This record gives sequence, structure tokens and C-alpha cells, in this order.
Amino acid sequence: MNATPLSMIPHVYGKHALVSRVNGYNIIHLDNPSEKEIRNRIQEVLSGKINADFDDDCPLCRSLRGHPCDIVYDKQ
Repeated sequence: MNATPLSMIPHVYGKHALVSRVNGYNIIHLDNPSEKEIRNRIQEVLSGKINADFDDDCPLCRSLRGHPCDIVYDKQ
């Protein structure tokens, strides 16, 4: 599984999706975050913390760990 190609982002997440591409990951911001929150999310990817957040008991999480993918923050 890989990150969605940038040309496909509008088709997958909508034409207003805000994307930060970091180390092969697509951070998809659908929740209208502040600039500070976007910087924090980027820093999590750069520091490798994003891989530590995957659940060890989840087969999907285990398969995604260490592989660039889409990280989606949606409205709650």
C-alpha cells in the first residue's frame, strides 16, 4: 500500500483537501487545522512518531508501519 498519487487526491478526498507531502507520506487535512497544527503533524512524520502510533494488535497497522501512506485528519 502506498500513498495516493497527488493527482488523485481531489478524486479520493475532495477538491478542497489540503495536503502536506512529507517523506513520501500524504498528510490529508480535512479538518481545517491551524498553521501550527499542520506544522505539528509534519513534525510527527519527520520525527518518526507516526510509525509509533500504529497499534501493534492491528494487522492493517502492522502492514502500514514504515511504508508511506495517507494520514487523514477528518472533522470530528
